Amino acid sequence: MTDPRERDRRRRWLRTAGAACAAGCAAMLLPGLALAAAEPWPTRPVRIVIPLAAGSSGDLLARLLAQRLEGMWKQPVIVENRPGAGGVIGTEYVVNATDGHTLLLGTQSSILPKFTTKNLKFDPTTDLVPVYKVINYQLVVAANDGTAGKAKTMRGLVDLSRRDPNGLFFAGTGRTSIFNLTMALLNKSLGMKYAPLDFNSVTAMNMAVMRDDAQFLVNTPSSMKSQMEAGKLRPMAAISAERYADLPNVPTLSEAVGYKGYLPLLWAGMFVPKSTPPALVDRIARDLRTLSADTQFRSLVESRLSGSMVASSPGAFAQQLNEEVAVWKGLFAELNYKPE
Repeated sequence: MTDPRERDRRRRWLRTAGAACAAGCAAMLLPGLALAAAEPWPTRPVRIVIPLAAGSSGDLLARLLAQRLEGMWKQPVIVENRPGAGGVIGTEYVVNATDGHTLLLGTQSSILPKFTTKNLKFDPTTDLVPVYKVINYQLVVAANDGTAGKAKTMRGLVDLSRRDPNGLFFAGTGRTSIFNLTMALLNKSLGMKYAPLDFNSVTAMNMAVMRDDAQFLVNTPSSMKSQMEAGKLRPMAAISAERYADLPNVPTLSEAVGYKGYLPLLWAGMFVPKSTPPALVDRIARDLRTLSADTQFRSLVESRLSGSMVASSPGAFAQQLNEEVAVWKGLFAELNYKPE
């Protein structure tokens, strides 16, 4: 029979040996972990891809962000416009990027093609990782001066479209773009008679309405600021539950026509390809959060873009996105919206 004192000595020896082994293993592992944690990024220029042409609110936002991120990242940050197919071309480009230095500044137009585009070569809800929602934009229905003069009000614009044998033309940027989808959704209640004319950029869309090639559009006030100030484009209704503080004389859709349906909210957020390491996702989100908290930068962005920067995170953005996608999915089914 073993002496109890001998058993105690063995137990103490095993505990001591185990602790020494654990310490030795940690010593071998920690340099690798420290190296991984300290791995530099970025190591080359970073690209922020915009699935829209130059001149849009998203383009301006990307350039404002790029200027500040360059200083934080000590590498050039290049804004790359890849418009087309209602946002699909630029989004697909980022989905397929493998260099670890390509970001997407997208909107709903990058996500909703999952439900609106037939034979889409990627799934934006799984092939992209939401990093940070940057801004919520204001959104209005606007008409050119001649049309607004005839209609007077949003209710008048609805009636004008019904009276005209050919209806009105709506300027958009593609069937899957948030502008076109928003109008299609609103029109379920408004009952306007219109046909869409699509253009490859927000600037071209605005110009078409001013030329009277089309009579009205959905857009952000910041993208029409100079035209609104010149009286060439006139906001008819705010797509919002409350009036915008900087457009106090523009009624909400509820006030203008008694609209009670879903109010789409246009936002812009940063995404990366799904292959991006979680630590890098968190790093980019942290840097964007730093910019959002900068009072001077926040004031600059909000004043120039007619929107509100938001506090976000990868988790919060992903949750909001999932909830919004579920709403749109249900609305598409309700509208019997068929992918093309």
